[in-house]
Amino acid sequence: MNRKEIFEIIKTFSSARAPSGLEKARGELFKTEIEKILANKDIKINTDSLSNYFVKFNGKSSKKNIAILAHLDEIGGTIRKIKKNGTLEFSKRGGYEGRWLVSRKVSILNKEGKWISGVIGGRSPHATPQKLRGEEKVEPHEMEIFIGAIDKEEVINTFKIHIGAPFVFSGEFELLNEVFNDNIISGYSMDNLVALTGLILLVKKIVNNLLDESGNLKKPFDLYIVATTREEIGTEGSLFFARNNPIDEIIALDIGLVEDFPGTVSSDIKLNAGPVIVWQEASGTGVFDYQLCRTLVKVAEQNNIKYQDGVLEFYGSDAGKVQKWLGIPSALVGIPTMFAHNVPEISTLNGIEEAAELIYQYLKNQN
Repeated sequence: MNRKEIFEIIKTFSSARAPSGLEKARGELFKTEIEKILANKDIKINTDSLSNYFVKFNGKSSKKNIAILAHLDEIGGTIRKIKKNGTLEFSKRGGYEGRWLVSRKVSILNKEGKWISGVIGGRSPHATPQKLRGEEKVEPHEMEIFIGAIDKEEVINTFKIHIGAPFVFSGEFELLNEVFNDNIISGYSMDNLVALTGLILLVKKIVNNLLDESGNLKKPFDLYIVATTREEIGTEGSLFFARNNPIDEIIALDIGLVEDFPGTVSSDIKLNAGPVIVWQEASGTGVFDYQLCRTLVKVAEQNNIKYQDGVLEFYGSDAGKVQKWLGIPSALVGIPTMFAHNVPEISTLNGIEEAAELIYQYLKNQN
């Protein structure tokens, strides 16, 4: 699949927003893309009661069950209070800091299912004493969203916004400099649109190369492809899925952190140096299956797929929680991404393709 085709898929996914707990619109787009690939196969796309979307490929025998995961949801927030003057206080939905939020535009889902635009307010430097500029650390719970309402009644009655309404961060989703580079992409929710797109590429490779005429997998395992929910608020979807299906091994596809700013903690991951095989996360409390990671390295080297090794400190994933809480051998493959949990995030179309190819070759070599 060429870069233009990959970009069209991720652009399609970006058109549906997916705050944690409200992933259905994006999930339905995921289902549609999978259905296109499976058009002539008697294979169903399923959902469960936590809105995970998944497809199962039955193998020629059932030596084990493998699941490949990527999450649907994105960071955002929840309206906590409507003030008398018409501004809105909020709580986080997912993890981020207050330092990048001032003047950030958001989209709030109202009672009628419409997205209402707002801007997170903050003091202008023209009105802030020098001492406060250097010392102030603004927390999200201290900030407010301005939507143009004159009072609380207008917020409720005209804008139809209520306490508990979710919001996501607004922006553009695009090639960063299309005239000069058709590989670097910029936009919101790159975590985890890149991985969802990677799942589509992976399914296409599987259908084109690993299925027999009956639609069964020509491999000695059953395979689940899963778009999970609620990852950003505690990996609820993956845990629910893994508890309710006979899974023996998990590989999650997510982002790999590209960080080289002073004061950051990183593994020196580069944007264009290949997918990241993550060995550990969560400040040492999330240790992935060593043999599974070693096998992924071996597959990459045997198939001339460039890769990077990574340890992610302040990061948690579907794979890490399933490994830790359920004891299912798990691994994490990251697509290199800059400015994670900010807007915009930066990633690459090549990175999506390379990560999908690594997991495909892993599956292909299972005998």
